[in-house]
Amino acid sequence: MLQYEYDKELLTIEEHINGPDVEFRMKLHRPDVGVEIAVKQIRAFFDDNDIYTDVLFYAHHNEEYQWIVRKDFYVDFVIHMFKHRLVTWVAWAE
Repeated sequence: MLQYEYDKELLTIEEHINGPDVEFRMKLHRPDVGVEIAVKQIRAFFDDNDIYTDVLFYAHHNEEYQWIVRKDFYVDFVIHMFKHRLVTWVAWAE
């Protein structure tokens, strides 16, 4: 798995293993256009490929998002969060 950091004043990211998947929940602490654009870009990337079950995306009320990520797409997903600046630092966990 990977370790990552994010701006805790801007958002909270929780990660839970759920059988063959990893569930991410992200909650914004305040509205942020950059985060909203990043969420849309990440969703578009995974929606645009031919694998329908790689990442399932759900938007909830009050700027809360949920992603269910297949374990074999976990690294790709975290790297895309880093690419779009939802996370600020990524490293391999030991």
